[in-house]
This record gives sequence, structure tokens and C-alpha cells, in this order.
Amino acid sequence: MKEIYVKFGTAKLLREKGFNWECLARYDKPIFSNNVSIFTEANAIDWNTYYYGSDYKFSAPTQQMACRWLREVHKIDISVTPDDGSWWIKITELESWSSVFNGKVLNSDDIKYAYEGDTSTKEGCYEAGLWYVLKNLI
Repeated sequence: MKEIYVKFGTAKLLREKGFNWECLARYDKPIFSNNVSIFTEANAIDWNTYYYGSDYKFSAPTQQMACRWLREVHKIDISVTPDDGSWWIKITELESWSSVFNGKVLNSDDIKYAYEGDTSTKEGCYEAGLWYVLKNLI
């Protein structure tokens, strides 16, 4: 079974929002290139500390780890459930157990529309949910 790591842009947003948990994978983007590489099992080096100051090299958590960080640190939960041949994304503020943020009800279609990636799979919807929360809610 293959681990599902957050995408490069989501990893970058996580770091900007304060994510600093130790990961076994890291992203590396050469300064003069658009190519991004992911390195896994990083020989037990704490890549969050080692690469924290770089705009091009930083930790790559799994989607599960990023969702757990949002729950524990920001009290926001992301769930993805099947819905008539598609996937439904629900974002819940755990302190109020509400899906209403700043007076706006989050709609799965609004989240999918805002995200420019693939939302046809469950993992794609988790990525969209993570990206949306990081970009718009914290």
C-alpha cells in the first residue's frame, strides 16, 4: 500500500500555517526548475527543522497526518464520504460541531470548484479539503 502525501502546494501552505511535525518525506524543488521531487524515508533526519527556512525544500506529510494536525491544532475536521457516484467533502469546526464558518455554510461543490486539482477520487477530495481549509479558514 502506498502512502498518500499532500501535494507540493498543500505542503507549502501547511508550512506557512505553522505545520512543524516531523515527517519521513520531504519535497525538493530546485531553484531554477519547475520540477518537484519527493523523497521518502529521509533517513530519520527531521526535515521540518533542517529545511524550514527554505522556500524549495520542506516536509511532505501524508494526508492523514495533515488532517490530524488540523483536528488537533485548529479544531477543524475534514471528512469525505460517498455521494451518489461522487464524493462529498465536509469541513466541521469541532468546537461548535458546525459546518458554518463566519456565517457561510461550506458546500462540497464550492470547495471542489475553488480547488484546481482532481476531485474524482476520495484522496483528491481530501487534498481539496486540506487546500481549502489552509487557503481560506486559517
